[in-house]
Amino acid sequence: MIPVPEMEAFADRLGFRFVAHERGDANRSARVERPFFFIENNFLAGRAFASWEDLNRQARQWCDKVNATYKKHLRARAARTVRHRVAAPEPLPAWIPEVYRLHQRTVDVEGYVSVNSIRYSVPISWIGRRVEVRETRDKIDIELDARHIVTHDRALTPLHQRVMLVDTDHRVGRA
Repeated sequence: MIPVPEMEAFADRLGFRFVAHERGDANRSARVERPFFFIENNFLAGRAFASWEDLNRQARQWCDKVNATYKKHLRARAARTVRHRVAAPEPLPAWIPEVYRLHQRTVDVEGYVSVNSIRYSVPISWIGRRVEVRETRDKIDIELDARHIVTHDRALTPLHQRVMLVDTDHRVGRA
């Protein structure tokens, strides 16, 4: 297993490392894969999500409901046993920088920067210039230099759409 750079950076910040189980280790494989199977077939099946916030809200409600049920093998409710096991969790660092994916892009002739097949507007004076794009979970930061930054809410669907900020000097591109 080779973790993606973002996960390696996350592990480095918090002082741990990801380790894969040994190949052919059926006990560990089942223990790792079974929860994914359970979630895919009990939470994800037949649901739709309006946004990441909606997905997270529904997931938290579903997890609270599942963890509140009695588990025969634990002889208790899962949520209750977790509280007993984690009496004094180790404190997290004071500040954890936001995880982002970094892209280098050139502004196209219509004043847009493309990230994951979605085009985000920038000022028309940036046309033809190289910019640095930071893609986080919720937003897209497009930076020409330290003083010139444009921030868009991250769009997930539909692909090939154009996202433009209102009340800016970003020009309307041709559709």
